[in-house]
Amino acid sequence: MRRLIIICEILVVLVIIIKIATAGGMLQKMTPGAAILDPDHAIANVAQKAPETAPAHETTDDSMARERKLAASLADREKQLDSRESAIKEEEKKLQVLKNEIVAKIDALKGLEDKLSGMLDAVKAVEDKRLKDLATVFEATTPAQAGTMLEKMDKKLAAGIIMNMKSKKAGAVWGYIEPQRAAEIAKEITSGPKPAAASAN
Repeated sequence: MRRLIIICEILVVLVIIIKIATAGGMLQKMTPGAAILDPDHAIANVAQKAPETAPAHETTDDSMARERKLAASLADREKQLDSRESAIKEEEKKLQVLKNEIVAKIDALKGLEDKLSGMLDAVKAVEDKRLKDLATVFEATTPAQAGTMLEKMDKKLAAGIIMNMKSKKAGAVWGYIEPQRAAEIAKEITSGPKPAAASAN
């Protein structure tokens, strides 16, 4: 009887082991991760996965090399930009110096222009006084004699003298100037700047 119980227990244990083995095989088929429980399979996996580790390491090295190359390129670019900025600043300084020189020359030219303008005004005042003095002399001369002298003068000077003469005296002189020359003097009077009007007497 005792033997029968031992045999039954052995049979039960064998059945359990067979069921466990069967279940384990099914698990391996159902889940790929179940193969990890098998030591031989695990060693094979390590052997197969070992080459994959090397490319990952190489990829990291490549990535770092690319980053270093990019950093070096950025540093070179930064140096170039700094160099350009320095050159631009130097050019700006030169342009500022030139601008200051040009402004100084313009100011000097304005000063000269004002001086020349004053001198021209003085010359014009002297010229006007001279024409008025000449007109006074011609007014004192007989119309025939004044007409003959004006006819021989430069038409611009003759026009200036006539314009500064009193209108009655100038009208009397016109009759003694040859018509062609009188027309030329009249044209000069109408085309030139108008002097101050002479008094009517």
